[in-house]
Amino acid sequence: MNITMKKILSIIIVLLLISCSDFLEPKAQTEYVPRDISSINEMLLGEGYIHPHNISVEIFSYNEIFSDDVACTLENCNNIQNASKYTLLKPFFAWHPEMFKMGSLNNNYPKVWKSTYSRILGCNSALDYLKSVDGSEEELNFVKGQALALRAFYYFNLVNLFGEPYYFNKKAPGVPLKLNSNMEFSYLPRNTVEEVYSQIEQDLTEAEECFKQLPSNLQFIKDGKVTLPMIQLITARVALYMENYDKCAEYSQKVINDWGLKLLNLNNFTSTTAQPYYEFTSIDNPEMIWLYGNSMDFARFLTNYLILLPTSTTQTRLFFNASPALKSSYVAGDLRLSNYLIKESATINNLAPYGKSPVSTTYILLSTKFGKALRLSEAYLMLAESYYHLNRSSDAVNLLETMRSMRFSTSSGSAYKVPGTSTGGIALLDFIKEERRREMCFEGLRWFDQRRWGMESFSRDWREEGVTVSTFVMAKDDPAYTLPIPFDAIELNPNLTQNKLATPKY
Repeated sequence: MNITMKKILSIIIVLLLISCSDFLEPKAQTEYVPRDISSINEMLLGEGYIHPHNISVEIFSYNEIFSDDVACTLENCNNIQNASKYTLLKPFFAWHPEMFKMGSLNNNYPKVWKSTYSRILGCNSALDYLKSVDGSEEELNFVKGQALALRAFYYFNLVNLFGEPYYFNKKAPGVPLKLNSNMEFSYLPRNTVEEVYSQIEQDLTEAEECFKQLPSNLQFIKDGKVTLPMIQLITARVALYMENYDKCAEYSQKVINDWGLKLLNLNNFTSTTAQPYYEFTSIDNPEMIWLYGNSMDFARFLTNYLILLPTSTTQTRLFFNASPALKSSYVAGDLRLSNYLIKESATINNLAPYGKSPVSTTYILLSTKFGKALRLSEAYLMLAESYYHLNRSSDAVNLLETMRSMRFSTSSGSAYKVPGTSTGGIALLDFIKEERRREMCFEGLRWFDQRRWGMESFSRDWREEGVTVSTFVMAKDDPAYTLPIPFDAIELNPNLTQNKLATPKY
């Protein structure tokens, strides 16, 4: 691509990003339309994907902070300088209905809504320009499939943050569907949850068809670009959330059976000073399906520190840790406790509220590598859950035991087996849910699982100066399970109706 074309594309991209600050108030495209497929691919890579170096991109910042896997540290942190951290983090920990405004006042407001629509707009631009670009059918399908899959992936995350759970009220307002890069002025209303899910399904179906027309060597490349098994895994995930268990089972089986993926045997990894934790986001991970995002985004709220002693500012502890309930859910012999949950440091045994992300030799999150990976084990868990609902309990148990045999120490004998009391009935479903919590912890899904599994009541203790000062209770079917529409989005678009707001818990 020549220098002039690069300059023109840069102008186009800047215009696209500026439009997001007006929340979907698109203006007219420039008259220039790229004619080179490589330029469209380059634009999608830059504006549709989330790369490790995109540390300012905020897409998944809210996926962890609200769930029962995150708890205040039990350390006795007592220092006057800690007060500012309490102000920053309390609104989010307590699911406060005004959390975004309060966060904005304290410069602690990840703009997930705006940032996600920016990525969606990048996908839409690629899709629109493809209509008039020159390229082979293979090249066009490759770019189109990627753009559609990414758009579906982003809308799935958005609707599960800002819309009510599908099972609970699919007619409830979801998020606006912006499906082109036309930037004419318009105030888009919220589409229903059902409409958003329908569009996600449509995008994934079309993306799958595009990839099926590609040669096999382009269908599954472990380089951070969309892959066919990634599309199939997300298709299964969407079907699971819609309680379409037949479809979920079908697509989970495709992921498990069609791509030569293998479950990682944790017995084969030994922690060393040079590599304290297995690199789950490595292309060498035998169960890795797709790499995406950056660690800083997922841990946006989770890497804050408190000062430990009143007489020193050099000794610190993480503000949040993995919750005691999560930690205690792992039984003896389960290697996931020491592999999935990262210690604060080599000398501090507190478990950080993040995991399976790349870390340095000093256990610090790295922003130079992909932050997360879609993994084969999710397909096993989704298939097991689907089998339960399809009255195939024994098949569900077999799947769980196949996966767990790779997670338990070989010296633990039959500890990986599903307990006899949990091989059928509601006890099996409960075990599947517990196993999903253990296996998928800190991969951005626990909060969504709590929502889709009935929005049950749970509580979290808020600690200041080393003591519990409040207990915040999430009630059954609490409106707080659905995030409020950001205030700045509503200010710019009066057609955005607000969700039912929860009663403040403090």
